[in-house]
Order: sequence, then structure tokens, then C-alpha cells
Amino acid sequence: MLIKLFRWLRGYLLIRMKGQSPERFINLCSNRYIFLWDLNNYEGDYEFRIMLKDYLKLKPIAKKTGTIPYIKKRYGLPFIIHKYRKRKGYAAGILLFCVILYILSLYIWDISILGGHSYTPEAMLKFLKSNEIYIGLQKKNIDCQEIEELIRGTYKDIGWVSAEIKGTRLIIKITETNMPAPAVTATKNCHIIASKDCIITKIITRTGTPKVEVGSVVKKGTILVSGVVDIIGDNDVLLNRKPVIADADVIGKTLYNYKDKIPLNYIQKQYTGRSKTGYNVSFFLKKINLYKPRIPYSKYDIIVNESILHLTDNFYLPVSYSEIRYPEYEEMKKKYTKEEVTALARERLKRFLDELVEKDVLIIENNVKIAIENNTCITSGKIVVQESVKDFKSIDDSEWRIIDTDESNGNDN
Repeated sequence: MLIKLFRWLRGYLLIRMKGQSPERFINLCSNRYIFLWDLNNYEGDYEFRIMLKDYLKLKPIAKKTGTIPYIKKRYGLPFIIHKYRKRKGYAAGILLFCVILYILSLYIWDISILGGHSYTPEAMLKFLKSNEIYIGLQKKNIDCQEIEELIRGTYKDIGWVSAEIKGTRLIIKITETNMPAPAVTATKNCHIIASKDCIITKIITRTGTPKVEVGSVVKKGTILVSGVVDIIGDNDVLLNRKPVIADADVIGKTLYNYKDKIPLNYIQKQYTGRSKTGYNVSFFLKKINLYKPRIPYSKYDIIVNESILHLTDNFYLPVSYSEIRYPEYEEMKKKYTKEEVTALARERLKRFLDELVEKDVLIIENNVKIAIENNTCITSGKIVVQESVKDFKSIDDSEWRIIDTDESNGNDN
């Protein structure tokens, strides 16, 4: 690949050679260190490729051998530059466009928040901005691991966070503690640890050293399968230790504390059908209102439909167009009947259980009860499940390196 790129940058030719002594011509080229490649015979004529800088060296050889090498095709950057030499503005424009794209690629132009039910993307973006993480920040100033630790440390009900940079996007995925974390795969030497408090019901180890067995009661963070493997010699003598990527299936019995409250009295929005629409564009985070209507309504929603310009799925640009709708509504006071609120509570519980099943969680017991107290429908209880309870923890060098006592004492004996 590098050789092809080098040839393209320097330029090369496809030559068709006619004459009586092609073999002598080829031998003389070899003697004078003129490199020919892709040499083929076509009905008595020869075709080959040669670097542009070597083409002029063929003239004395061709004269001596009575052959005629003529150019059949040209390849490479020098010929492109020659072709467009009269279109300097066009070439400069392409170059400037490439430079601008490169500069834009150094920044984050979109932050996506995926997952989670309790926190809206807007609230999470506001939190990130208060911690100096915002759209328009240079990628080199973003530490994804630091973002993960910041979110976990601030929001105690968020049990799993993943932050990654793709193109000009910062993608943050969150999972709250009342939902199982998505499966992850380790790529570096590590231990398998418990992702939550549980009772081990199944453990199948493929790589690593198991530290627990079926029936073990473990706390979150306990090492289940060690990524440090002992190398044992004769007479059970420890020869060495080596770190590996621990690999195992670990299933544990654990529980979820489910709680949901639904007030019997609620306000229902009744849309009147009247609405106003505005438009704006944004360049480098600066919004320009194309049209902003006067809103004559006392109660209305604001619905923003934003389209961000992007070249690929992950290469977003700091240019967007927004349509803002302001639909009017009236507030209607309503009250659920006992049957209605109970059905709604069951539907919300079923949705939660369905999400567990979709994540390969086996539900063993459902001890959730529904009760109505003080004009509030309260759904609460424990859900006992079996699920994958593994997480990963990096291995410290001190866990597997065996220090030579003599060397550590500075002895040369």
C-alpha cells in the first residue's frame, strides 16, 4: 500500500514498447537500475510501468536497441496538478475545504445522551456544561473515563456509564441502578468482579482463576474470576504469574426494589389546534432567528425539531436548522378511577418487567403490590431475578509481578 502511494505521489507511466530487441532493452534497463514492473507481452509488444523520473533515461537505451517506447497512460499526482494548472482557484478551494474539515474534526459538535429514564438529555447536557463539557470543546480536552466517573459520582442511581468519542460526536450511554447494565466485552487484561450484591447461582470459567463458587454470597466489587493465573512447576512450586483477560459466564440471584407513584388527581393537556411556528439557523453555536412569531397564548408547549448538518453518521458539523412549534393547550383537571389507576400501574410494571426480560434477565419472584393511599397509587415491592452479574476491573502490576528478593535488596550474589 505504501509503495503504491509513493508511486502515485511521484507519478508513473504505462509504456507500450515496439521493436526488434525488447529483451535487450529490458536487460539494459536492469543494468542501469531502471525499475520496470507489471511487465507483460502483448502480441510481440511489451507493456510495463515505469516511474516518471526514469522515463527520460530510456531515450539512449531505445536508440541503441532500435525500440520505440511510447506512453499509453499516465498516473499520479504530477499529472493531476498539470491537468488543473489553469484552475488554481478551484484547487485552492478544494484545499481550503479540506483544511476546514480537518479543523472542524478536532472539536465536538454533538453530544448524545442514550438510555436512562429519570434524567432527560437536556438535564444531563446542562450538568455536563456546568462541568466544562460542552458542544464546541476540543476533543483533546475530553477525558471519557473522567466523564464516566463524574456522572457515577454525582448520580448515585446511575450504575453504569459509557462515554466515547466517535468522529465529532460525544456519545454517553447511561443505565440506572434499577435496570441491568448492557453486556460489555473486555479488551485488556482484567479481573471479573461482581456488578452488584448477589448469590452466585452459576459460574463457568474459560480463562482466569475462579475465586467463588455456586452458593457464594458476594458484595458489589468482589473479584469473581481473577485475571492473574499462577504458573505451577514440579512439586507445586510457583514459577511465575501472568495476567490474562478473565472470561467467564457468571449468573447471580439478586433483586430489584421497584417503586412507582401515580397521583389520582392529574392535569390533562387539551390541545386547541392553534399553533405558531418559528424558524432559526445556527452557525458555530450562534443562533440566528429567521422568523420568531409573537405568541398570543397563555399556555403552550415548545416543540423544537432540529436538523444538524452531518457528512457521515459520526461527522457532525456546527450548522443546524430548527423548526420551533408553539401549540396552544388548555388544562383540564382529571381524576383516575381506582380501576383506571390500577390498570395504569400494572401497565407500567409490565413495561419494566418486559425490559428486564429483553436484557436476558430471568424473573424468579415478583413480590410487587399495588395500593392506594392518600389519593396516590403506590406500586412497590421486590423483584427477585437471576442475571449476569459480571463487570471488569483492570489488573495492577503489583498483583502479578514476582519481585526477586535478591534484586530488590541490591545483592549481586
